[in-house]
Amino acid sequence: MAYPDMTATLQAALDDAAGSRLPFTIPPGGHRLAATGLGYASNARIVVGGDLYNDHGPRVGTLYCLTNRSGKRLNNVTIVGAGGAFVGAASDPAGATRKGLGIVDTDGFTVIGVRTEGPLTGFAMEIKNAAGGHINGLTLNSGVPRPGADGLHFFGACSKVTGSNIAVQSGDDALSFTSENQESIDAVMDRITLTTMTLNSASFSCIKFYTSTTTGKATIRNVTLTGIKGRITQGPTGCPLMMQNNGVAQGCVIDRVTIANADLDFGAATQDGPTAYLTDCSNVTLRNVTLRGRRNGQFIRAVRCSGLRVTGEVWDTIPGNPMNDLVQLEYCSDYDIDLIVRSASGARIGSLRVSNGGTDTAIRYIGMTDN
Repeated sequence: MAYPDMTATLQAALDDAAGSRLPFTIPPGGHRLAATGLGYASNARIVVGGDLYNDHGPRVGTLYCLTNRSGKRLNNVTIVGAGGAFVGAASDPAGATRKGLGIVDTDGFTVIGVRTEGPLTGFAMEIKNAAGGHINGLTLNSGVPRPGADGLHFFGACSKVTGSNIAVQSGDDALSFTSENQESIDAVMDRITLTTMTLNSASFSCIKFYTSTTTGKATIRNVTLTGIKGRITQGPTGCPLMMQNNGVAQGCVIDRVTIANADLDFGAATQDGPTAYLTDCSNVTLRNVTLRGRRNGQFIRAVRCSGLRVTGEVWDTIPGNPMNDLVQLEYCSDYDIDLIVRSASGARIGSLRVSNGGTDTAIRYIGMTDN
């Protein structure tokens, strides 16, 4: 049975409610969006009681179930989950990218108790060029194991965002902060604080910071993540923590990032590589972190980083791995790393301690300092 397209009906109801400054509830049940997604307005209060089913075809490109479609900046938007979800279609026609909720060009937003369900082929939830918001109690599933199917994605000029109690199961990166194309030239992402998160990725990254060569002097800074548990669940690829500043040549910055009380697991990933990979970042603190597993690589590989502070534990899940290259530092400066080394069973087998207030002029391979 082909369910009718409810886009026009629901959009008219949303517009009427916005014009009267009244809240609007997506009715219980399923509502197919085949033409476009829905658009919210300033001062909107939307209660998601039913499912919004994103089923648009390939000719209309990339669409959210719900976002700012006005073409201008909006403010004071509240979206509350009440049993419904943002859902992707089971089919994936060539050219169609389906996203869940988009908080775009919006100042002052609150998103509480929202749920997305796969198989979304795009982001479960994206916060893009938005400021002054709070998110809480989210369950974000983006189900398709392919690039672009991130769970919670921050993009471009986002600032002053807080969040807590968020569970993500993504096909791509579970939590990402990026400036990566012409839409984010010289954008500043600043003051984002998130706590108590479960971040599982099928085969990419649990946490990713990224700038590209097409963003001008984009900046990502003052990001604090606390109480994080993440895992690569399917593989074969994956890197639980990635901070990759590819735009450093044109002045991009990833700076003042703190990740505390985190447990990140290489999980089902099988490719060679580090558990945490950082390039051209500054003032990064990994405090009380546990890094589990590696595949003939390092627990931490840092390239041209400065101001790196790391404390916690590393758990080696493959017996017989060499212990002379647990951390690799390439031309780094001003670092202090203090880690306990454990076996897969949790037994302490040694420690790792290295610091340098100056600058390395070569690559350093750091193994256990005692056993």
